Amino acid sequence: MSRFQSRPFIGVILFCALLIMLVTSVIMFSKQHNALIALMHTLVGLLMVLVLVWHLIKNIRPLKHYLNPFQKHAGRFSVAWPLAICVIAYVGLAPVFQLAPAIEVYRFGQTLKAADKADSDPELKYVQREVEVPEGTGQRITVELKKGPYFLWPQYALWIESVSGEFVQPLYVTEKLATNQFTNKVVKKDPHQVFNSHLLVGEGPNAWDVLEGQEDPASKNSRMRPESLPVFLHQLNMRAENGMMVPDDDSLTIDGFSGATMTDNFIYTTRLQSPLQGRHRVRLEVNHSFDYNTYYSSDRFLDDPIYSGDGYSAQPSVIYEAIIDFDNHANETLAVMSLVGHGHHSGRNGDIYEDVSNLTTALELVERVIVSVN
Repeated sequence: MSRFQSRPFIGVILFCALLIMLVTSVIMFSKQHNALIALMHTLVGLLMVLVLVWHLIKNIRPLKHYLNPFQKHAGRFSVAWPLAICVIAYVGLAPVFQLAPAIEVYRFGQTLKAADKADSDPELKYVQREVEVPEGTGQRITVELKKGPYFLWPQYALWIESVSGEFVQPLYVTEKLATNQFTNKVVKKDPHQVFNSHLLVGEGPNAWDVLEGQEDPASKNSRMRPESLPVFLHQLNMRAENGMMVPDDDSLTIDGFSGATMTDNFIYTTRLQSPLQGRHRVRLEVNHSFDYNTYYSSDRFLDDPIYSGDGYSAQPSVIYEAIIDFDNHANETLAVMSLVGHGHHSGRNGDIYEDVSNLTTALELVERVIVSVN
């Protein structure tokens, strides 16, 4: 067996480490990397440092010769030493003083990383809306909603009530509900067809293939949808002369708190009409038509004229709530809304049903709702 020779050992390690460092450096420079790449880069870099220290110790005499700026080589002073100092100084000072072209190289790498992240992560957009209530003197309240995958064209309402269940005020109501403008009327192409899957997404029948109809302006202010948001509508306790929820005129007290349906993630801010004290509930009720499933199929409640009518309510509304203590005098109070149940499938009452085991896509309308008050 030949004896150990340090020179080839050091050379092979440095060569292999150099290849690994080259690959990991390119990845870390241009892409969103994970902890495994960073750990590999760090460990191989540490190995290179240890081997280089060993190599320098074994070659300490020529190193001293190179480090002496007054040492002549072949009878002349070498420019290698001052040139090496200049290179090290530039590399060390470039990040501090944003020196070109080094900083441009860094920015190019950040651009590559950003492009890689954009390819791998979905883009997240928020709509920001702020409504000033005339003569409002209460606290400012903000609701941040991050939508779920089935938040397409829902109807929803935000409101405040006492912990004992007394309605305090609306915060935001989608325009169609607030102004009773449900003017789109559709019917089945095949009256006998049964729907048991979502008609707007998925692999089942598509709404535009199995339904027909068009906008009917004549139905404005006359077509009631009590099943849309029954908990909110019963809390609002406003009825038309025919007994249906929401009056059939334009003088709605909720109109000032309404707006177009925000179909993206949103941050909504408004001011309460008057200051509140003590604990109150902030509630969100949201519903989406055409979201049938195997339980809430189109033939589930055939004797219910509302559920089986032209609203295509399908799965009932879902209700989220957060308890806010308005006596908390901190700068800001944050609370995350939690799911508390669902409304009646045809809006017969304003009760909240806690059993949500038969709901599917309705539970994915909303991913997260945060309420803040200051």
